[in-house]
Amino acid sequence: MKPNRTICFAMGAITALVLGSGTAYAATGGKFIIGKANSETSTTTLSNSRGTALALNSKAGTPPLKVNRTTKVPNLNADRLDGKDSTAFALSSATLGTVTGVGSPTDFDDDGTDDAIVATAQCPAGSQLTGGGAEDGTSDGYVAGSEPLDNRTWAVVVFSSDLSAGNAAKVTAFARCWDPQGRVAADLATTQQSGPTALQLRTLDQLSR
Repeated sequence: MKPNRTICFAMGAITALVLGSGTAYAATGGKFIIGKANSETSTTTLSNSRGTALALNSKAGTPPLKVNRTTKVPNLNADRLDGKDSTAFALSSATLGTVTGVGSPTDFDDDGTDDAIVATAQCPAGSQLTGGGAEDGTSDGYVAGSEPLDNRTWAVVVFSSDLSAGNAAKVTAFARCWDPQGRVAADLATTQQSGPTALQLRTLDQLSR
């Protein structure tokens, strides 16, 4: 028995209407139709044992991927955030602490005689100097210089008539250190820094003038 032509025509018209619309297709167990809205009742998994499983390309200025929820997507890593690499951002665990350096008698001009008391405090590697200060506990000394020596070191120069080690120990340099990556403890241990180098001495000499 041949099918009724009227019925066949009607079925064809309905099929064309559905395929030509934006109706969602139930794709579970079936084919994924490109350019159409597809729906299913189970998760679709795409695997590629030889490399990237999915590559999305879109028109310039348009996102290659869009989601309809603000729920966090597990293991979704991004190389950039608002066009910036992760190294451009500070972590919430960034730390701020203080390092102190005790003064010592110093010979500025290498003539064998100490000229002043110098104290330096240096921030740990990976941290940045954000500020500093000086404390002069000597009886007759005065702070001739209290400034950053470089991007990690704060230097203090004190002139005093008593350049003994005991009096020099009363001079303290403070370095306020900030680590954007949180690699140092918030309360940095108090440390006595080693004496300044010859280049640092020349810089300190300029600071004290």
